[in-house]
Amino acid sequence: MDVNNNAANPVINDRSFGENKHTVATYGIEYMKGMQDHGVLACAKHFPGHGDVTVDSHYDLPVIKKPFAALDSLELYPFKKIFEAGVGSVMIAHLNIPAIDNATNRATSLSTKNVKDLLRDKMGYNGLTFTDALEMKGVQKFFPGGEAAVQSLIAGNDVLCLPLDVPSTIQSVHKAIREKKINWADIESKCKKLLKAKYQYVVNNTQPIQTENLAADLNRDVPAIRLRVAENAITLVSAAEPAFFPFNTTQRVAYVGFGVNAANAFARRMEKDYNAKSFFFSLKPGNEKENNEKLLELKRNFDYVIIGVHNTTRSAQANYGIAPAAHSLILKISEQQKTIVFHFGNAYAAQKWCALENLVIAYEDDEIVHEVAADMLNGKKPYLGKLPVTICSRFPSGSNASASLEKKNSTR
Repeated sequence: MDVNNNAANPVINDRSFGENKHTVATYGIEYMKGMQDHGVLACAKHFPGHGDVTVDSHYDLPVIKKPFAALDSLELYPFKKIFEAGVGSVMIAHLNIPAIDNATNRATSLSTKNVKDLLRDKMGYNGLTFTDALEMKGVQKFFPGGEAAVQSLIAGNDVLCLPLDVPSTIQSVHKAIREKKINWADIESKCKKLLKAKYQYVVNNTQPIQTENLAADLNRDVPAIRLRVAENAITLVSAAEPAFFPFNTTQRVAYVGFGVNAANAFARRMEKDYNAKSFFFSLKPGNEKENNEKLLELKRNFDYVIIGVHNTTRSAQANYGIAPAAHSLILKISEQQKTIVFHFGNAYAAQKWCALENLVIAYEDDEIVHEVAADMLNGKKPYLGKLPVTICSRFPSGSNASASLEKKNSTR
């Protein structure tokens, strides 16, 4: 339920449904219903919202410095909606948010003001609460050992996720009970809530499971789901060259794969559909002389170039694994001849290509997506997706060039 409203977010990023709070709420609720309607307890995370950070809470404690009104209107919105829809549990993030609790270095997962005052009292949520993993540096840095678990229970959490060391954590909780920081009634109340959830989602719904071929049975529908997602997600971001929409040329075509050194499924489709010759470039700094020779060959011998960007990473801090030289090469190819770029990875990674005239964001990099993208290129399938996040001012969240393309085609 995190709204990824910070493109530099190193930990949520493409784990979010996007930067639009309404989209995040809607998709999250539908996902939750799909689980809970079939007897699986859903957990909304990471309360009160992990989208506007530049620090990974696995390694340090992120600080969000914004007024509560801003949090209430954006970060808390999807949680309000999914609480109203009946989600069974919520996970509490390791964040330091002075507008909620101004105690120095206290994570929201350890904060009474966050769990009891905000979540329980103000927002009225009474379902199960899980901490985020207590082994993470976001809490261990300032509340080492079992102290993080003790503070989490005092804050009002029901379930401790991944304490660093279970035996010592139990000892720390016993010590806190003896010191009257925690009372047995609280522990018993939390146990009853968990037992109630187990009865509702396990005991009362469980049918005998046949374990033979279990993995195959669980995953039999996955390829069809992935195909459906690809058909509805792949996004045409810019479409300036009519010849590519649809692309059914008999002229000379080259396929240029960045991040691969041999033909993958997409390259094989280009070779099959267009008799394309394949060229391969690294995403890392390469041999400049060799690259320039390939650029010259492309310019001299081919009328159209199809570029595929593959094997990128999800890290904004590492520029998604794309070296400046690779960015530059893609721009050079696009400037020297008619080119369309298919980016098979994180949409944010396309930020430096906002000047490209023909750009498709495919989000994932597997054979199913490659095949669907190839079908879209040659017009067998339409581009239906919309950008879930803003890449740049030219391509804001919700962008889709398909509508303008249809308008152009209708006036030809």
